Amino acid sequence: MDEGLSVNDAAAPLVLWLGEPACHDPALVGGKTAQLSRLATHHPVPDAFCITTLAYAAYRQRDAMPGEVADALFRAYLTLSSRDRDGTGATDALPVAVRSSALGEDGVTASFAGQHATHLNVRDPDGLLQAVEGVWRSALADSALAYRRDKGMAAAQVAVAVLVQRLVACDVSGVVFSIDPVALDDSRIVVSASWGLGESLMGGSINPDRWVVDKESLSVLEQTVGDKETMTITQEAGTREVNTPRFLRQKQSLTEGEVRQVATLAIELERTLGQPVDVEFAFEGGRPVLLQCRPVTSLDAAPLGVRP
Repeated sequence: MDEGLSVNDAAAPLVLWLGEPACHDPALVGGKTAQLSRLATHHPVPDAFCITTLAYAAYRQRDAMPGEVADALFRAYLTLSSRDRDGTGATDALPVAVRSSALGEDGVTASFAGQHATHLNVRDPDGLLQAVEGVWRSALADSALAYRRDKGMAAAQVAVAVLVQRLVACDVSGVVFSIDPVALDDSRIVVSASWGLGESLMGGSINPDRWVVDKESLSVLEQTVGDKETMTITQEAGTREVNTPRFLRQKQSLTEGEVRQVATLAIELERTLGQPVDVEFAFEGGRPVLLQCRPVTSLDAAPLGVRP
């Protein structure tokens, strides 16, 4: 990244779209977005744009949201809404997920899981502006800076891009590891899933359904129905956690065929990246949609469904 660039320079992109060549550059969009941008060519990834690290640098210099960045953000959101309306009939109030994509995030040695803010079901330009600023501020929180120091990363080098992605209206979401991270067995795939959006699962507040799949035959070796006590659902704006209806607690959130679809996706992504992967997915239209993919950063005995 060229620190001499100004937000007024044509060469300084404030917004990049998944799939654009420049969006493959982690210096501009962070590791999470760069990874998704590369994978979006061949895998089902929801449409998204990224507010680049150059926009973040301008924000830090002024200690406020620059007008140029706000304008670029609003234009991109309207474009994303228009794209989705043309494809699915959505209104202009397109719900989006707003996530961090910092330099060094979702890498081999550091995941930053839970360190930066995430905002789901943001539905209007003003809310989007606040969500982006919230992500930026969270990168400078004491806990995030302490995590950075623990990983040997200088606090002065904080650079945060923000991914703005169409929110997948899903009934089921989950995580799949292309290796069993507890047994350290690369012949097994581990799938965890639950009802609703993935926040309850990722936060470790529930006991999800779990499957262990043989990587070669895709046969299910083990399956456990979790309690799935709560689930995250959307509301008018944002999300809330509610008690899962009793009949859903006792029902598996994925069919065996859907488990195989998820396992197949994990195998494909492992081959693409050349190493074991940790994948966040949601089901939309009967198929798993890729929300996040990163290398497995820890192979010690972390509880499944909880990010290492």
